[in-house]
Amino acid sequence: MIMMIRLRNILIFIFLYFFVDLLMTQLFLFNFYYNKLEKQFASDIENRILNPNYQYTFAKKKSFKSNYIGQEYTIKTNNLGFRDYEVRDIDKDYNYTIVIGDSFVEGVGLEYEETVVGHLNKKIRSYNIKNYEFLNAGVTAYSSYIYLKKIVTIIKENPWLKTDSVIVVLDKSDIPDAQSYLDRPKSFPDKKVEHKFKSTQFFLKDLKKGDLWRFLYKQTTTGFVLKKIGDILDLKRRNLRDRYLLSKRLEKSFFKINIKQINALRSTNVRKGITNFLHGDLWETKTKKYLDFEIENVVLLKNFLDKKNIELLVVIFPWPFELVNETPRENYKNYVIQKLMNKKINYISAYKYFLDGDIYTNISDHYIYNDQHLNGQGNSLLSDVIWKNYLINEVERTVSYRPNYEN
Repeated sequence: MIMMIRLRNILIFIFLYFFVDLLMTQLFLFNFYYNKLEKQFASDIENRILNPNYQYTFAKKKSFKSNYIGQEYTIKTNNLGFRDYEVRDIDKDYNYTIVIGDSFVEGVGLEYEETVVGHLNKKIRSYNIKNYEFLNAGVTAYSSYIYLKKIVTIIKENPWLKTDSVIVVLDKSDIPDAQSYLDRPKSFPDKKVEHKFKSTQFFLKDLKKGDLWRFLYKQTTTGFVLKKIGDILDLKRRNLRDRYLLSKRLEKSFFKINIKQINALRSTNVRKGITNFLHGDLWETKTKKYLDFEIENVVLLKNFLDKKNIELLVVIFPWPFELVNETPRENYKNYVIQKLMNKKINYISAYKYFLDGDIYTNISDHYIYNDQHLNGQGNSLLSDVIWKNYLINEVERTVSYRPNYEN
């Protein structure tokens, strides 16, 4: 009888504990936390606007917060709707190079100064160059057809813009994205995106699923803390597993594998859907078709720019998985370079610079942890490679584009 009473009291305590925890979490902690996320998400949606000519872009002359895999960063835009170091009208007396690409050029998860364009402009300032800047036209999820449409539109609509060169940064995610534009749409629908991010939806969704553990760690503070502790322990376990795998792969002692090499392994295993396009059946049946479409868009852009006396430079660079897998790396690099050479398009391959030295250390140093995007140090290296194509006049303190055929 006494045992039953104790058991009942324990169950009542547990129920009341989690009830109070749930109530306090929903009323205070999550209300604050989710409200912040909702405002950030709504601001992001509001300022990533649709465009009838090139599908979407940033709103002009805005400042807002964005978020990438939990990393908050600030986006400021100029009067062209390009990401910039401050909200401003760009100087009409300057000469510009426009850099366009997708999330890699936008610089997701990074402040402006750590993007590839931010690093290029640091070089401009360090050499005290007058009246010259690089502009960042990149936006997440862009692809080669959008690069073409946006550059053509921007130059036509802004005849005052003194552009002497355009840099197109091709990305692996452009490959599957190409299938959405194979019919070359001339315009895009202007459909307003509804803001649907609400904390109550999370609560009801978790409750309906009937997964008690998921509900506890998503909706209560105690569950959240226990989940974090479990994640830390699981990370330790995976570090030991990955250390063992790398010791076998690199034929090194288990104890000589460092944390940078372990962290790098995570980045090599992301976005498997993209990596599969670069080898095997997909490479032959779909990827080559999509890459041909990409090059066609680059050629169309070059033809347009040639008429304006604007130089074009194409940049290709590796994802982490390519650095440790020769077959997909060589498939992509050799195919794209050959196509560009056949079309007489100036290009830079940054692959050799990321392959120099210990590969796993390079990945850890140059890429965001557990992700394929370049970090600030990676963008700095890429900007060094691009900078080799610009000629500095030490007397007049000016800079101009000139093709470097040694890349």
